[in-house]
Amino acid sequence: MATEVLVNDGGAPARILPFTAGSAVTAGRLVTLAGDGKVDHSGVNAHNAIGVALTDAAADGDIMSVVTGKGVILNVAVSGTMDEGKLLKVTANGVLVTGTDATLALSGTSYAVCLELGTGTDVRMVKCLMRN
Repeated sequence: MATEVLVNDGGAPARILPFTAGSAVTAGRLVTLAGDGKVDHSGVNAHNAIGVALTDAAADGDIMSVVTGKGVILNVAVSGTMDEGKLLKVTANGVLVTGTDATLALSGTSYAVCLELGTGTDVRMVKCLMRN
């Protein structure tokens, strides 16, 4: 991947943990632990994401690394308009998008705070401060 995922853990309690992929997983995307103990991209409005994929996994059964922890600054896969300070929620395939701050704060589905401006419909990496 051209862009590094981990930008700065800032002394935060970040952990890089090994997991087994349940399917092909792309670095920089939010992942969820499934009932079989494997990780896959998080789905829309996921409440149970465990972190961000640090490395790619080509297929089911591959070992991959996941970054977890609050306060970690990561380059995360996003789509749409990004504004600094906005809360981000997960959409399909572990990609984050801007949500309504008040709704996200109450629902527990915000995973990051955006740290960069940008617009685009393509999936791209943007610097974010992780909330979980």
